Amino acid sequence: MTDRQLVDSVLAGHTCCYAELMSRYSAMVLAKAMGVVRCQDLAAEITQQTFVRAYTHLAGWQGSASIGPWLATMAVRLSLNALDEARRRRIDRIDSSLEPDEYRPEHEQQLQQLEQAIGNLPEPDRSIVRLHYYRRQTTADIARALHLTASNVLVRLHRIRQRLKKQLSTDENE
Repeated sequence: MTDRQLVDSVLAGHTCCYAELMSRYSAMVLAKAMGVVRCQDLAAEITQQTFVRAYTHLAGWQGSASIGPWLATMAVRLSLNALDEARRRRIDRIDSSLEPDEYRPEHEQQLQQLEQAIGNLPEPDRSIVRLHYYRRQTTADIARALHLTASNVLVRLHRIRQRLKKQLSTDENE
């Protein structure tokens, strides 16, 4: 059976056909995840997540030949999300390990300069910064709230960060 026939069978209620898709593509999905996260246990977990997510979104697959590229893309996205989450946990752990008496006056001054630089941004940019960094909203949520695309939010965040870095380095040199 082709992948399209298997998917159609699964969607028609023959869920046992999904096992065939899993056996065809589990090694490839595991390899994709492993290539990104470089951890066997995490890659195995991502492989499971990929097949669960694929199953729940199977009706959205628009392909006609191989479902492999769709699964590979899903595995890579989940892998990147896992890396991003791990990075955020490390940063949170570092932030929480700082004791209040470890803050130095120059650190407080840098924070004040950053707040002032953010305050000098045009309102749309200030809103994006507040939503992303203070309220920890996702780019998709920010895009919906501000009637932008998620890509546009990411580009604007990048440009805002570059502008703030430049302004802070200029203030530091003065």
